[in-house]
Amino acid sequence: MWDLEKNRRIKIMAWIIAAIIGALILRLAWMQIFQGPQYKKIAEENRIRQVVAQAPRGTVYDRNGAILISNRPSFAISVIPSEYTNAAAGSIISEIAGLTPDEIEKMVRDGEKFPFTPVRLKRDADASMITKIEERKENLPGVIIEAVPIRHYVYNTLAAHVFGYVGTISDEEYEKRKELGYRPNDLMGKAGLEREYEEVLRGIDGGLQVEINAMGEEVQVLGNKPAIQGRGLVLTIDANIQKAAEEALGLQIEASRKMGEAAKGGSAVVLDIKTGGVLAMVSLPSFDPNVFAGGITTKDWSALINNPNNPLTNRSIQSIYPPASVFKIITAAAALEMNYTNSSEIFQDKGVYILNGWSFYGWNTKGLGPLNVVGALALSSDPVFYELGHRMGIDNLASYALTFGLGKKTGIKLLGEEAGLVPTEEWKMTTFGEGWYPGETLIAAIGQGYYLVTPLQQAMVLMAVANGGVVYRPILADKVLNVDGQVETKFAPEILRTVYLRPDTWEVIRQGLTAVTTTGTGATVFNGFPHKVAGKTGSGESGRGTTHSWFACYAPADDPKIAVAVLVDEGGEGSVAAGPVARKILEAYFGIYNPQPVPIPPKGKTD
Repeated sequence: MWDLEKNRRIKIMAWIIAAIIGALILRLAWMQIFQGPQYKKIAEENRIRQVVAQAPRGTVYDRNGAILISNRPSFAISVIPSEYTNAAAGSIISEIAGLTPDEIEKMVRDGEKFPFTPVRLKRDADASMITKIEERKENLPGVIIEAVPIRHYVYNTLAAHVFGYVGTISDEEYEKRKELGYRPNDLMGKAGLEREYEEVLRGIDGGLQVEINAMGEEVQVLGNKPAIQGRGLVLTIDANIQKAAEEALGLQIEASRKMGEAAKGGSAVVLDIKTGGVLAMVSLPSFDPNVFAGGITTKDWSALINNPNNPLTNRSIQSIYPPASVFKIITAAAALEMNYTNSSEIFQDKGVYILNGWSFYGWNTKGLGPLNVVGALALSSDPVFYELGHRMGIDNLASYALTFGLGKKTGIKLLGEEAGLVPTEEWKMTTFGEGWYPGETLIAAIGQGYYLVTPLQQAMVLMAVANGGVVYRPILADKVLNVDGQVETKFAPEILRTVYLRPDTWEVIRQGLTAVTTTGTGATVFNGFPHKVAGKTGSGESGRGTTHSWFACYAPADDPKIAVAVLVDEGGEGSVAAGPVARKILEAYFGIYNPQPVPIPPKGKTD
């Protein structure tokens, strides 16, 4: 009996063991035959590290071939998300690289979508950081040091608002661009030409397949796909003119402050009137885009955005000001063209203009005497232009301002351009719910009141006069170069609009603007200058008891090549602050060196 029970138990155990062995055999067969490729892939991925080789961005040149933006070698502290296993590693990296643990955690989390692709935590890491990472590598699994190119702005702050800067792609930008091959934490153009020509400047990333051992150390390179640098961009900017304009404007801002003016900053725009090419675009104060290239620190970012003078704002296109007496060009053109006056009519500037019992004073309260339109432009007579504005009315004046392009964006390929403002009776009723007053027309006729323009728009008004009405769209890029440095695309000039005036109207305006620099309000500024200059001074009220300084011109007056507009923000009178800067810009353009200081008139004696 006992033997029978013992045999039965042995048989049961044998069947159980056989079943277990059979199950194991089936499982092994299943894993080998059906899941083998999957596990092989996982094993390969565990021992092979995919390293993205970041492509250098395209080189940017000025019109003469000078390199303005390039790339330089640097090192980055990066992590491979799939290998980043030490929970304490974040605090170690934070201590070394100056990043917060939250910043590191977010970057790693975003990078988990590509678990075998390095996430660059700290770009442009210095030698001390690299050494400390290497010393503690055993506690930093998945942390690697990469050699990556970094954007280099050769002349630091030069033309910073034109060039813009690069930065880490945002979540919103990534969602829009991930189908184009972008990854979380990639760099892209964030402002200026870096942003506008992102598709041109961005290269094609390459990659390495690297075999690693159990310690995460590289054993050998299994594959290499070279990165392809982005295409090159040749600009219309002339670096020499840009530099001269920045230096002259910067010195003048400081001089204006010493004279007691507020002088918060300024702008200068130089245009090739035959193509619309921007030879220089200056906005001060400026910033160094190199601080963004390696990842801007919280301290540096805070200093930029909290600066009351707004260094990140491109004053040339993003700030709007009363056009002041430069607008008298448009008032004169409208009055002549609509036959509200002619070149022979003589006006009496008595220093004050009376309308409905209200007194409107000119800049010279003693009066400038008898003047025709040419003389009124030359001496910037307010009473003469009060009268012309009164004759025409605000809506006729506005129609010509719109014809010249005010109140509209120029379409320059830069983000954030302002359109300015051209007021009309309807606009005021819609905006303020009240009618237009006759006195407001007088103020508008001299470029004050509600009128607002950008420095770029002022330069384009002078382009229109110089070209007899033809206005080109302003451009900053001249050519795109392929990877071999050959011209891939050449951008052709584009006529933006044509201002149609009678030839005799253009002639009167040109005579008046040339007289400004010979016998008028800008004569002392251009005393001894070897080329004829046609220009207009302007002093615009800021509404804060200070004055914006304007000077806009084209040269040579008898064979125009370039147009220039200079603004010194709260810098004082036009001939005192902006005029000398314009002269320095023209000296740079014509290759003139004048060692003698340019004489300026006493403050308060001219527009």
